[in-house]
Amino acid sequence: CSAKLCSHDQSSALLQFKQLFSFEQHSSSDCDEVYQQSRPKMMSWKEDADCCSWDGVTCDTVAGHVIGLDLSCSWLHGNIPSNSSLFFLPHIRKLNLAFNDFNYSEISSGFSQLRSLTLLNLSSSNFMGSIPASI
Repeated sequence: CSAKLCSHDQSSALLQFKQLFSFEQHSSSDCDEVYQQSRPKMMSWKEDADCCSWDGVTCDTVAGHVIGLDLSCSWLHGNIPSNSSLFFLPHIRKLNLAFNDFNYSEISSGFSQLRSLTLLNLSSSNFMGSIPASI
């Protein structure tokens, strides 16, 4: 995102989202076999850096909005509550959370707040239950 820096609101929302997880390599063990090499992408996210340059984050180069988040194979272990700061990123179009461990939690209805979403990948991530109709 060379044209514009990530806004403080977006950066803050992403850093709060990061706090939901512990990073455990076994959470993405299937990746290394079938998909790609896993790594804890969020570990590189630092408060003083432009979030558009963070591993797994894609920004609109004109407006600086976060439009993509690829956290597949990122060793994530934890839950995503319906009030998660992830859902305060209204411009996200592509969200990939595949091959992590969400601890058999329900798929949050909060995903329906991401009105611009065109791609949502929750494959092999230990979610439980059905996909909420609101998504």
